[in-house]
Amino acid sequence: MLVLAACGGGSAAPAAQGGSGAQAGAQSGPPTTPEQLAAYTGADREQILEAGAKKEGTLTWYTSLAGPIVDSLANGFKAKYPGVNVDIFRSDESAILTRATQEAQANKPVFDVVEVTPTASLLLAQGKLITAFNSPTGAKLPDALKTAGPNGLIMSASDRVSYIGFGYNTKLITGNAVPKTMDDLMSPELTGKLTLAGTTTGYRWLGAVLHLKGDDAGKKWLADFASKQKPQVQQISGKAVLDLVAKGEVPASPTIFLDHVEQAKDSGLPAEWVPLNPVVANAGQVSFDAKAPHPNAGLLYIDYLLGDGQAILKQNHYFPATEQVPFTPWLPEQGMTADQAAQQDKTWSDLFKQYFR
Repeated sequence: MLVLAACGGGSAAPAAQGGSGAQAGAQSGPPTTPEQLAAYTGADREQILEAGAKKEGTLTWYTSLAGPIVDSLANGFKAKYPGVNVDIFRSDESAILTRATQEAQANKPVFDVVEVTPTASLLLAQGKLITAFNSPTGAKLPDALKTAGPNGLIMSASDRVSYIGFGYNTKLITGNAVPKTMDDLMSPELTGKLTLAGTTTGYRWLGAVLHLKGDDAGKKWLADFASKQKPQVQQISGKAVLDLVAKGEVPASPTIFLDHVEQAKDSGLPAEWVPLNPVVANAGQVSFDAKAPHPNAGLLYIDYLLGDGQAILKQNHYFPATEQVPFTPWLPEQGMTADQAAQQDKTWSDLFKQYFR
């Protein structure tokens, strides 16, 4: 990530990036460069993109998504646009950032569309690896789930959201022991029965406590929670903690993703989930390469991910960014620069290790 930031120089806010793309959108005549296509808002936009995509015949998608959903999305696109292939590089966001940075430094851009976390998207914008784009489907997203670019364009837009809340084994936690608010985690009925993911998922839950209560009161609450409830810390992902919950090896955890619980329930496992506001939202955000080799197909794929692809995500237990939820989501990176988001992550990580060893 530091290499990527160095590639782009300063730490300007994302909205300041991609300016050339916005200016290109005002040009006379049809768009030709990736940035011009990205900013184009003409009535014939879709026709131009479809015709161009058929000529390009392919696009490259970098994504931090994992599992069958990756091929399901790509196959859905190929079915809608026959003759346009989707090449996929799937890895964690650190590997994606490193790869994208190295390609930019070598002046050999490969990806057209990238889907990573909001923090990673901010770093890509800071490194000037992505540019602002127009998307009719992305424009319909709530402001909290996209990063604005110049002149009404979008720097990155969420296609999926995972929500962190309280997951529990229904055979081990019942009745009034099931919390309804964050403060209910202090219930004596939950003492010694809680586990925290000692990874980013746990750090973000801690951030939700601070966001809810304020810095000083939040730190006091966390210290009291650690002392009174004595939660175990597992140095594993939220998904791995949920697996332990579903097996009955761990009764409950406030660091569980809703989509993982839904998958477990479909498999007949005794798991359930409740929101504890504010519910931390982990979003996957799509962005467009500033020098995309296949700009028409890439922009068409972004429209698809934010449009028809939403139904495919839902079928695979991912929550589409366009779906309303009956609780209060909170996207911690909203309105931040890459440096601010990185500092926030470090602060939460340090505090988590201070309170929960």
